[in-house]
Amino acid sequence: MYLKTTSPQFLQYGLVSDAPSDFSVKRNAYEGKQSDTLRSNSHPVSFQVIEGIAVLIIETPDASLHEFVIHRRAILDANIPYTIIALTQSVLVEESVQTDAPYQEIVKKAGRLIEHKPIQPQFYISDIFSYYYSVKGQKYHFDGESHYYWEITYVDTGELIIELDGIEYKLNNQDLMIYLPGQFHKQRIAESKTCSYFTIMFDMNGPIGLFDQLKNQVIQCTQQMYALINQFIRQSNLLETDELPFTRDLMMSYLQELIILMMQSKSDHELLTITNINPAQNKFENEMVDEITNYILKEIYSPITVEDICDNFGVSRSTLQSLFKKHLGVPPKQYINDMKMRKAQQIILQENVPITEVSLRLGFSSIHYFSRKFKKEFGLSPSEFAQSVYQTSHDA
Repeated sequence: MYLKTTSPQFLQYGLVSDAPSDFSVKRNAYEGKQSDTLRSNSHPVSFQVIEGIAVLIIETPDASLHEFVIHRRAILDANIPYTIIALTQSVLVEESVQTDAPYQEIVKKAGRLIEHKPIQPQFYISDIFSYYYSVKGQKYHFDGESHYYWEITYVDTGELIIELDGIEYKLNNQDLMIYLPGQFHKQRIAESKTCSYFTIMFDMNGPIGLFDQLKNQVIQCTQQMYALINQFIRQSNLLETDELPFTRDLMMSYLQELIILMMQSKSDHELLTITNINPAQNKFENEMVDEITNYILKEIYSPITVEDICDNFGVSRSTLQSLFKKHLGVPPKQYINDMKMRKAQQIILQENVPITEVSLRLGFSSIHYFSRKFKKEFGLSPSEFAQSVYQTSHDA
């Protein structure tokens, strides 16, 4: 969070005023995001930005730097080393030494490069070429390919074995893997196993080496990643049915955020979630969400309602809604439906039972309602999904 010169933290270095300066004023133009010098003055100096946005960087006696965006007329105390850097392309600043008497200005080398790092993307996704949901039966295998674009595989249910650079990796439920351009990859499913997975193929640009930490890495989805994948799938479904404005933009945004979270998960830095600034509260919420989601999985064959969850865990409906939105990205009713659909998918994949039985087993009173929900989630009716499993099993 940026601090302004009008913030309380600036008061230890100076003050702000709305009155014009009583002393001589000079206008100075600044460009660039770097400085290797610091100035200080024997008298206070005032700064007022006329055009653009500028940051006043102050050096304290312990050599640490503090940044303040110049707001209103800021008056810096005497003998404090400072520099000004433009946040916009260029700035025009009125500067005034607060005296009519002779004064001394000292310019010294900073001993380091003082730099403002602009908030700009390090990489961007230029195109999403294709995305599809695949259902593969026992003994499925794909002999492999390589291509110039990027590819992400997300395992929804089951188990998928991927071979990269001669090494096999096993992806289980909610595991992710990314293939770099030119990377040859194979896929197969072990005997007696089945798998459904989601694939995204896209083009992405960034500095050389930026994505190396993702190479040959199996990543277990966090709650945030899981929510983003579901948001991406929902937007893609809207694109195919009733497109809303900016649906494509949201898909690009969700994919970019997913890749950022994947890279952060492989970073050596400790991750801090801005919305969870209280570690104790964060731990409590995570544990409660885990308990509730485990409860939903345990009771997946029952007609679970939001009220049931509220009663079992002693939380209000609004608190439950807030928890799910914050940690899973979806309301609880939607999450229950998602889990039931995935369990239905798993039953169809692994058991040879009629669709009517699947519907009844999961607590749906109407097979037609169940079929509509299933098709909305996966783009296939339950019977079409079952047929695709049968077909891929015999094609393998």
